[in-house]
Amino acid sequence: ISTGERGSIKPKADFNAKDDAVALRKAMKGLGTNEKTLIDVLTQRSSGQRQLICKAYQEEATGKTLVEDLEGDTHGHFEDLLVALATPPAIYDSQEVTKALKGVGTKDSVLIEIFATRSNKQIKEISDAYLKQTERKLTLDLKNEISGEFAKAILILAEVL
Repeated sequence: ISTGERGSIKPKADFNAKDDAVALRKAMKGLGTNEKTLIDVLTQRSSGQRQLICKAYQEEATGKTLVEDLEGDTHGHFEDLLVALATPPAIYDSQEVTKALKGVGTKDSVLIEIFATRSNKQIKEISDAYLKQTERKLTLDLKNEISGEFAKAILILAEVL
């Protein structure tokens, strides 16, 4: 899965994944959580850097993932944001597509946001992550859940070469 840079956060100079992982671990260790450290580290590192931090964190925390600890130490929309920042983009998008397709009616705005703003390479990565996550082809699930002209357009965007 690509950890390519997309979005507004640029790579931090003098980056050290292990130092950041240690700081995050310390921020969540013991009683209470140092939210400032979580915000400072996770919002000021690029996506690729955050994925390296996640890897270093798992090594530091003897197998526990950063996402697991964030889910255990934070709550609500703050937790949602931090977990999103710590999740590889293709996996996060795949999870959002899965949620958008579940239940009664689809969340068309999520599908539009993802399929209209990602490159072919990114959509391929999302499709691969979706297959790994659900054991189903993304395009088949889209065909089953959406219809009409909207479905035709989304499927054109989703069917990358």
